[in-house]
Amino acid sequence: MRTPLVVPIAIGAFFGAISTRLPVGDSDVFWHLVLGRDALQGNIALPEAMSDLSWTALRFPGSSDQWFGQTLLALAFDAGSWRGIVALRALAIALLVGLIVYAAVRERPTRPLGAVLAALPAVALSRFVWTERPELFGVICFALLVVLLRPVRAGDVRAMYWIPPLILVWANLHGSFALGAVLVMLLAIDGAIAHPRLRSIYAAMAIGSLIATLLTPAHLDAWTAPGFHLLHPPRQIQEWSVPDVTTLPGSIFALAVFATLTTALFASARAVRDAVVLLPVLFVSLIATRQMPLYAIAAAPYLAAHGGDAATEIATLLRIRMPALARTVRQPGRAADGVMLAIGAVVLAVAGATGIDVPDLSGYPVAAVPLLRPGPGLLNQYDWGGYLIWAAPKTPVFVDGRLIPFLGSVMDDYTTVVGVHPGWRDVIARRGIKQILVRPTDPVAVRARDLGWPIRASSDTFVLIDVP
Repeated sequence: MRTPLVVPIAIGAFFGAISTRLPVGDSDVFWHLVLGRDALQGNIALPEAMSDLSWTALRFPGSSDQWFGQTLLALAFDAGSWRGIVALRALAIALLVGLIVYAAVRERPTRPLGAVLAALPAVALSRFVWTERPELFGVICFALLVVLLRPVRAGDVRAMYWIPPLILVWANLHGSFALGAVLVMLLAIDGAIAHPRLRSIYAAMAIGSLIATLLTPAHLDAWTAPGFHLLHPPRQIQEWSVPDVTTLPGSIFALAVFATLTTALFASARAVRDAVVLLPVLFVSLIATRQMPLYAIAAAPYLAAHGGDAATEIATLLRIRMPALARTVRQPGRAADGVMLAIGAVVLAVAGATGIDVPDLSGYPVAAVPLLRPGPGLLNQYDWGGYLIWAAPKTPVFVDGRLIPFLGSVMDDYTTVVGVHPGWRDVIARRGIKQILVRPTDPVAVRARDLGWPIRASSDTFVLIDVP
């Protein structure tokens, strides 16, 4: 049965349009733009380019696993400044939400209301990846993979042909491609068992996808970052903490997991093969807060397909009369899809052209930038590293959101100094730290005032300290 596109396009365009009223504010967008501009000039994470950004990671070759996503951001900025970034983000959000809703509606095309309800947890959690990062593009690739899962599992050879190209693009956008590649391997095994005559096609899909992951500037090293984050998630960074069900995103995630488990227990059709996808994605989502949306996206079509049956079974057991929320509706034709696509495009174009054109810099040390001395020696607040790379290019940072170059001795020294842990003054001397830019409430700022160190500038947001 054909899946109408009216509902996915309408919902995607709606959320994409309202996102243009959200200012750019992610701390990582700034260094992504710098590296994106380097990529446009043919310098994809060269060591000499990295040394201009940070004075503590001079020998680190840089990160090239997101070069394509960074290039897209740089192109958007060059085309329309910050409003260009907002417009690109709106288009990406519209596509992401549209794919999520489409995957759910496809399971129940004649009952779109029930399908949309099943997709709501995924749509809600997607809000937490509405950022100006290549990560957003990676989540879109994941949502597209979810859309392709059903035909691939059903033995649709045409759908299998699309998998390696998707992984190729994904591997150059964001490190989350690793999850997609693993899922493709599992799908190939599952498909070869279910469809023995197509084993060679499934094998070609799997091998082609693995090769695609190596067709990046990083080659085999493209797996380094995903592997590190899987085995050694940096818990000191909030987004890499374990899911907390007492928070809003954590509670939505818990709802999605609970709904899936309940559906699996009470639905009349036991869709055992869905576990091939849902269990690995659940494992990855449990590792870090930032990965929770992935599970909700993967679970949306499963809930749409079987959630109604489970709800009916539970209602029968409890002798509750179910309201007719998921009425069968007549499907709109292709002409309606085309009209809605045109309307959605116009809505997004108008919203993008009138979107917010200035970033939210209220949490950054804007007034301190002109006062920074050029050259190495700055110890900066971690969350400000990306902004300083953008706003003060002549003053290399101590740490920034790239994270991996600094894990180990650099992050340990950063934590020691900012937290005034034992040996903090020895670290300052050994590193040659000459100026400190942190929040007024950071322990090192409080101790510096007590010691009478020169305060070059301060505000409610920052304090700039000279190290005597």
